[in-house]
Amino acid sequence: MEELDQDRVRVADEYAGLLKTLGLTSLAAVKAFHGEFVKNQRGRRDVSRITVTDADGRTQALFLKRHWRPYKKDGLTSLLRRGSVWSIARQEWENSRALEGAGLCVAGLVAYGEECGPLWEKFSFILTKAASGQTVRQLLRDSREPATRRRVFDALARTIQRMHDAGLATPDLFTHHIFVRPAAGEPEFCLIDMARMDRNTRLSDRRRARDLAALNLTAPLRLVSTRERLRFLRVYAGGKCGPLARLIAKRMERLLKRRKYQAFWEE
Repeated sequence: MEELDQDRVRVADEYAGLLKTLGLTSLAAVKAFHGEFVKNQRGRRDVSRITVTDADGRTQALFLKRHWRPYKKDGLTSLLRRGSVWSIARQEWENSRALEGAGLCVAGLVAYGEECGPLWEKFSFILTKAASGQTVRQLLRDSREPATRRRVFDALARTIQRMHDAGLATPDLFTHHIFVRPAAGEPEFCLIDMARMDRNTRLSDRRRARDLAALNLTAPLRLVSTRERLRFLRVYAGGKCGPLARLIAKRMERLLKRRKYQAFWEE
C-alpha cells in the first residue's frame, strides 16, 4: 500500500500511476472532482462513475464514493471498538480485504482516503473498480430459465455459507449488492458496498438469520417462488433448516415494518 500524501490517501500499489493521472492524489482533489453522476443520498454521500482507458486501449469503469456528512455515532463506535476513529471508507476497505482473505470476490480495491478528528470522521472516500456481471436482483427479474436459476441459487447459498463459516456477516446482504457472472464451473459472485460487517471467529444462528433475512427481503415475492427459497435455505444449511427458518421469519417480521422493505410485496 502506497501513501500518496499527508492527507491519508492510500492506494493499491498497482493503481498509483492511475490515480496520479486522474489527479486524485489528495483529499482536496477528490472533493473537487466531478465524474459521471450516479446518485446523491441526501447530501451525506454521493457516487460518481469514472471511465478510464488503459495502455492497450481498453476501457474500464471505476466508482468513486464520497462520504460528506458521516454520522458521528459511527465514528464514536469505531473509537470505542478499535481505540481510534476509522472512517466508513476505511471500514469498507478493510472489510473487503477480509472477504478477499476468505476467498470471496469483492469490487476491485483502488484507493481510499479519510479525514478524521479525535472523535469522529469528517470526510472519506473509496474508489473501486466496477463489479462485472449483473446483480442478483437483475437476474431474478430477467432470467426465468429454471436450470439457470437453480445453478445460481445453489452456488450463492454455498458462497454465503462460506462467508459465514469464515466469521464474516453483514446486514447489507442485499440482492443488489451481489453481482453474478457465468463461469465454466459454478457461477461467480462479487460483493459491493460492504461498509458494515461483523467479523467474529464464530457466528451465531441469529446473526446468520439476520443476513439471510435481508437477502430474502430484497428478492420480491413475485420474482422468487417459495420452492426456490426453501431449496436455497436447505443448500445453505445442509438440509437442517427448521430452526434457522424460524429465526429468519422472526427477523423478517420486524424488518417488514420498515418502509425500505415494502418492495418485497410488490406485484
